[in-house]
Amino acid sequence: MPVVGLVVKNINARKIEDFIGPAQISNNANIKGVEEQQLVAIGRPSLKISFEYKSDYQTDKKKTFAEIVISGDVFFADGPNEKVIEGWKKEKKLPEAVNLNVINMILHKCMIESLGLSEKLQLPPPVALPFAQPNTPKVDTPSRYIG
Repeated sequence: MPVVGLVVKNINARKIEDFIGPAQISNNANIKGVEEQQLVAIGRPSLKISFEYKSDYQTDKKKTFAEIVISGDVFFADGPNEKVIEGWKKEKKLPEAVNLNVINMILHKCMIESLGLSEKLQLPPPVALPFAQPNTPKVDTPSRYIG
C-alpha cells in the first residue's frame, strides 16, 4: 500500500447545543494541499497530502448542532511525485488511484477517532453501528419444494 502514514495535527469536537430528534450526520474528507517531502524512514521523497475530515451533525432543518473536525497529513510514496503535484496545482485534483488510497485511509482513521469523540460528547455515532436482534420463532409454512 503506497500510504506510509497518517499524522493527526488537530482535533476539534464540539456540541453547539443540545438536540433531541432526528439528526442528519454527514462525514466528509477534503484534500487541502499537496507537497513533496523527504521521508528519512523510507529513504525517498513522498507526497505530504494535507486533509480535513468533518462529521457534521444537523437538525432536520439543516441547523448544525455539533461537529467533529480532524485535520492532518497523509504520507504517500508511490512513484514520481511531479505529475501528482502538477495536477494538484492546475486542477486541485489527485489521480484516481492516489485519491482512493488517501481518502480511504483518512476515512478509516478519522471515523474510528470520531466514533470515540461522539460518545464522549453524547452524540449519535457518525456511522451506523450493528445491533443484535432477538431470535424470532420461525412460523411453520408449507414448503413449496416438490421432490
